[in-house]
Amino acid sequence: MGLIGELRYAIRSLVKSPGFAVVAVLSLALGIGANTAVFSMLDSVLLHLLPVRNPGELVQLREVGSHYGNNNGMNALSYPIYQDFRDQNQVFSGMLSRYQLALSVSFEGRNERSMGELVSGTYFPVLGIRPALGRLFTPEEDRTPDGAPLAVLGYDYWKTRFARDPSVIGRQIRVNDHQLTIVGVAEQGFAGVERLFATQIYVPVMMAGQMTTKIKPLEDRRSRWVQVFGRLKPGVNLRFAKASLQPVFHRVLEMEVQQKEFAHASSYSRQQFLRMTLDVMPGGAGQNEAKQFLEAPLWAMMAMVGLVLLIACANVANLMIARSTARQKEIAIRLAMGASRLHLVRQLLVEGALLSLLGGLLGLVMLPWTLRLLFGIMPHMDPPIRFETGVNLTVLAFVLAVSLLTAVLFGLAPALRATRPDLATTLKEQAGAVAGGGQAGWRKVLAAAQVSLSLLLLISAGLFVRSLQNLKDLNPGFEVTNLLSFSVDPTLSGYKPERAKQFYKQLTQELKALPGVGSAALCVVAPLSYDDWESSVAVEGYTAKPGEDMAPHVNHVSPGFFEAFKIPLYGGRDFTERDATGAPKVVIVNEKFARQYFGDRSAVGRHIGMGGDPGTKTDIEIIGVVRDTKYETMRQEIPRQIFFPYLQNDWSAGMTAFVRTDLGSAQMFSVLRAAVRRVDANLPVFMMKTEETQRDDSLAVERLAASLSVAFGVLATVLAAIGLYGVMAFVVARRTREIGIRMALGAAAGNVIWLVMREVLLLVGAGVLVGLPAALAVTRLLGSQLYGIQPNDAATIAAATFGMVAIAALSGYLPARRATHVDPVTAIRCE
Repeated sequence: MGLIGELRYAIRSLVKSPGFAVVAVLSLALGIGANTAVFSMLDSVLLHLLPVRNPGELVQLREVGSHYGNNNGMNALSYPIYQDFRDQNQVFSGMLSRYQLALSVSFEGRNERSMGELVSGTYFPVLGIRPALGRLFTPEEDRTPDGAPLAVLGYDYWKTRFARDPSVIGRQIRVNDHQLTIVGVAEQGFAGVERLFATQIYVPVMMAGQMTTKIKPLEDRRSRWVQVFGRLKPGVNLRFAKASLQPVFHRVLEMEVQQKEFAHASSYSRQQFLRMTLDVMPGGAGQNEAKQFLEAPLWAMMAMVGLVLLIACANVANLMIARSTARQKEIAIRLAMGASRLHLVRQLLVEGALLSLLGGLLGLVMLPWTLRLLFGIMPHMDPPIRFETGVNLTVLAFVLAVSLLTAVLFGLAPALRATRPDLATTLKEQAGAVAGGGQAGWRKVLAAAQVSLSLLLLISAGLFVRSLQNLKDLNPGFEVTNLLSFSVDPTLSGYKPERAKQFYKQLTQELKALPGVGSAALCVVAPLSYDDWESSVAVEGYTAKPGEDMAPHVNHVSPGFFEAFKIPLYGGRDFTERDATGAPKVVIVNEKFARQYFGDRSAVGRHIGMGGDPGTKTDIEIIGVVRDTKYETMRQEIPRQIFFPYLQNDWSAGMTAFVRTDLGSAQMFSVLRAAVRRVDANLPVFMMKTEETQRDDSLAVERLAASLSVAFGVLATVLAAIGLYGVMAFVVARRTREIGIRMALGAAAGNVIWLVMREVLLLVGAGVLVGLPAALAVTRLLGSQLYGIQPNDAATIAAATFGMVAIAALSGYLPARRATHVDPVTAIRCE
C-alpha cells in the first residue's frame, strides 16, 4: 500500500472514530495554534526580513562608545559621517541614510498627521525598490540642500488617502508648510525600513532643513540623527566589512576632534571620543526599536507555548495508546497475516500526521483572530504600531514543521508499542491481558509529565501576574485619574518659535476656560510615553569625576504643569508667565537631583549650566524642588530630572497638553478638539487619551507577558486535567471486575473512591515532585522580566501547586465516583 493508500485508510479509520478524532484535533489545534500565534508575533517583531532585494546583504552601521554631541534615535550617525563612509568605503555596493519623523500633510484642503521618512537619493536603488507609479528618488536628489522639493507616496497611503488615483503624479502636496511635488508611488508591500511604523510619505533628505527644526542638519557633525545602511559587495562578510571600515572611522574621528566644537572639551572626553569603534550589524530586518522591549518577553513566551505543545502531545499520545488498545486484535490479525511491523508503524504515523496537519490547519484558521487579540494588548499609538497579521511563507513553514514534529512526538512511541502485541493472547480475545500494565504504565507516566509541565507554567504565570500587579500598584509620583492628554505640533505647519509660543499660550488659556477643567498645562516629553531626553549639565560647586554620568533627564514645561499633575513643590516656587525669553534663566529639579548634587543642603538658589565641558558657565538658577516622579515607563527607576520653562526656549517643538477635569473622557475629547480648532483649525490633534491609559500603555510589555502566561497556564492545566481524567477512566475500566468483586464482598463506596484516588494522588504527587524543582530552575531565567518579586516566591509557588493539585484531584475524582456505580453482577461477568 502506497502513501496515498495509507492516507485513505487513515481517513477511513478516523471517520469511524469521530469522538477520538475531534478531541485529538482540538488538543493539537490549541497547542499548535498557540505556538503559531506567538511565533507569528516573534516573526513580525524580530525575525521577518524587509521585502527588499536580497535583504541578507544589508547591514546597519552603529557607533559604539562615548559620542560628543547630541543623539536623536537608536543607532544614529551624523549626516556628514554617512557621507564619509559613502565616499570612502571599499566594501559596499551602495549606502543609504534615512530618518523617520511625523509630517503635517495638506492636500485639497484636508490636513492630517502622517508618518514620513527623510531618505537619501540612494535609498530606493540600494534597497531595490521599484515604483508602482511614476518614479522614485535617485542619487541626483542628494546634490543640493533644499533643492529637491519632491515626495514619493507609500503604496498603502496612496491607496487609502488618494484612492489609487494615478493623476496624483505631478501634483502639489503641502508638507510641513512647504510645497512638494509628488513624483511617484513606492511598490506594493514596501512600507519603509522601520519595523514599528509604516512610512506613508518619503521626502529627500536634502529637505531636512525645511522638514525639521534642526539647525543645519546636513552639516552638523555633533548631531547624530540618521540611520545608515549599506549593501555588502559580493563575497564581503560582516567581519571583513567591520575591519575595513575602522581605519576610515578613526580618520574621521581624528579630524573631528580638531574642530572648534571640541575647544572646551576635557582631555578625558577627547580620549573617550577617540576610543569609539564602528559596529556593523545585520540590517536585513530594518530599524527595529521594539527589539529592546519585546525580545526577551517573546522568547520567554515561545518557551512557554512549547511546553503547552508538549502537554497537548502527551494528551494525544494517551488517546493513541487507548485507541491502540482497542485495535490490538486488528493489529494482531494483520501481523499474523504477514503484514510487516514497519508497515504498520508507518500506517499509524500517517494517521498521527493527518491529525497533526488537521490541528495545524485549524490553528492557522484561528491565527488572524488570535493575533489581533494579542496585538490589541500593545500600546495605543498614533499612527498605530505596524504588526503583520497575515500568514507568510515563514509562518506556513513553521506550522508544517511543528505539525510533523508533533506527529512524531505523540505518535511514534504508541505506534511502536501497539505493533508489538502477544499474538496468541490477543487472538484469544482476552481483553484484560491485552490491556496489561505496560500500556497503563505509559499512560500514567504521560499524565504525571503533564502535571509537571502544567505546574511549571502555572508558577510562571503567577510570577508574571504578580509582577504586573506590583507595577500597577506603584505610585508614579503624580495623580493619573481625571487627567486627559493630547498632542499638537505647530512646527509641522511652519510655525517659528515665537509664533509657536503664542499658540501654546493661547491654547492653554482656551483649555483652562473650558467648563469642568480644573487645570491645564503643556510639556515636550509626555510622562510614561517611552520617550526620554537627556542633556549634560554642570552643577555649581560640584566637581564631576572622569566618566561620571552628568546627563539627567530633562523636560520643558509650561506654568501650571506641576499643579495639573498634582506634583507637590517641596521648596522654592513654580514657573510663571514671567519666566520667558529675556528673563533670568531658571529651572526646577526633582528630589533625586537635589540629593545627589547638594546632599542635605537646599538646592534652591543654586545654579547649573548646560554642557559638560570644563569651565561651562553655570548661569541657570534652581528656583524649586519637586517630588520624584516616573519618567519613561512605570518600570524604569526614577531618574534625576530637570524641568525648564518652555517660554525661555529659543526653539519650538511639538507638545502634549494635559487637562485635569471631573467630566468623563468621552465627553471631553470632542470639547478639547474644538478648543484646538478655535486656536488653529488646520492643526491635527493626535494621541488623545487618558493618563490612566498612558500608564497602562507603559506596561504593555508586562501586560502582554502576564496575559499570555495566564492563557497558556490555564490551557496547559485544562489539557493536563483532560489527560488525567482519561488515564483514570482507563484504569477504572480495566479494574471494573476487581471493583465489582470488592463491592460484592461489601466494600463501601468511600473505599472504592479511595482505591482510585490513591492512584490519582500518587500520579499528581509524582508530577509535583518533578515539576517543583524544574520550576525553581526555569523561573530563575525569568528574573530580569519580573518586578518586585523573586522567581522562588513561596506564596506564588504554593498557590500554583495547590491549584494544580485541586484541579488534578477533581479530574481523578470523577471517574472514581463513577466507579461506585458499577453493578457487581455485570462487573464480575466482565472479561
